[in-house]
Amino acid sequence: MASKDLERLFALLPTFEHQKGIRLFDDVAKDPATAGPILQELLAVVSNHDDPQLHTPHGVLTIHAGRELLRLTRPPGGLGLLRFLIFYNFSLPKRPLTASQVEAAARAIPSASEEDQALAYRKFVFERMGPKAAPLLARIALDHGIETAAHLAIRTSLDDLGRLGHNLALAVGYADVASILGLPRGLVPLANLGYVQSVGLQGVPPTEISTPAPSDRGKADAGSLASLLEEWEFDRVQPVLQAFAYEGGADEAYRPLLIAASAEPGFLGHTLTEVHTARLASRFLTPSENAWLSWKLYRTLTTRFGYPEFLRLGKPENQDRPSMLAALESSLRYKSPPAEETVRHALEADVPLEDILAAVVDFYGQWTVGEKEHTISYLNAVLQTAKFLGKEEALLPLAIGLSKLPF
Repeated sequence: MASKDLERLFALLPTFEHQKGIRLFDDVAKDPATAGPILQELLAVVSNHDDPQLHTPHGVLTIHAGRELLRLTRPPGGLGLLRFLIFYNFSLPKRPLTASQVEAAARAIPSASEEDQALAYRKFVFERMGPKAAPLLARIALDHGIETAAHLAIRTSLDDLGRLGHNLALAVGYADVASILGLPRGLVPLANLGYVQSVGLQGVPPTEISTPAPSDRGKADAGSLASLLEEWEFDRVQPVLQAFAYEGGADEAYRPLLIAASAEPGFLGHTLTEVHTARLASRFLTPSENAWLSWKLYRTLTTRFGYPEFLRLGKPENQDRPSMLAALESSLRYKSPPAEETVRHALEADVPLEDILAAVVDFYGQWTVGEKEHTISYLNAVLQTAKFLGKEEALLPLAIGLSKLPF
């Protein structure tokens, strides 16, 4: 019966029948084992989000961020967030694309070299030829793998990162969803990304990214990078970023920028979200592309670097873990005591950072107000950044982020 109910729920997800869908979800979700399959199906269905009135469709970005958040907890934790994602799905208009349709259209394209395919894709995007860009990106995935198609799309977004970094965010979001779904289902988000990029990047000329000579690269030293940034010696920063990129540490190169963006997260958290997205993109990009992107973001996103000393952790004042998590819940529910205080006490008392992050995700369903799309994206950037920075520096993104959320 549970299997049949799950199939019925999956059949409703592409529709607007939210009342039936939510009732069915509430029944199915009583079994925690259904959370994973439901989330996977949501990714596939929402990758068809299509709204001609929107220049920046947030459907995939929101579901992708929601999935990242839910991976920080375990069922039945996160049920409130998953329930919202189900409800949110029903509000989205969608294309009727299926994997078989996309594959058929892709295989109808004559074979060509990877280089010729990439040039053709960039041309179709430039000329706003979505119906040609979409199946071509899928054909590249069939011929060379999803990672190759993802790289091309993300590299294309570097021509113009977009207002508030939306072009980069869309490319990374759709590409990562395609990677998660695999073939053949991943063809649908790739095809839709072709449509999205042909709108957002139409008329944008290609950006040349040069390969630095080995002699021009510095030393991949995290302490040195942080010091140079705090002392504003930017003429010496670029070679260090290049070294990180070429020595396999592209994501680690973003640490000082994540700290800076956590302190000044920008409008609806877009600055921090953009840096988090760039860190995710690093696994798809080449060393020269990673060096170029990190250098651009360091120069343009913020002007203050360094971890605030007043947010350094001290000695624990209390070891009562249950009371600390209860105080954190009060911070989330009432903004009192402030999150800076309750998160600090929990971290100082060695409450595992993973438990704190899971508690925040589990509480999401209690936030009944707010601009949900950006709340979810920024919350995800906050929690993922805290996880990446680790216990000693997690307080900064958590204190700032939780004091602002929900939007």
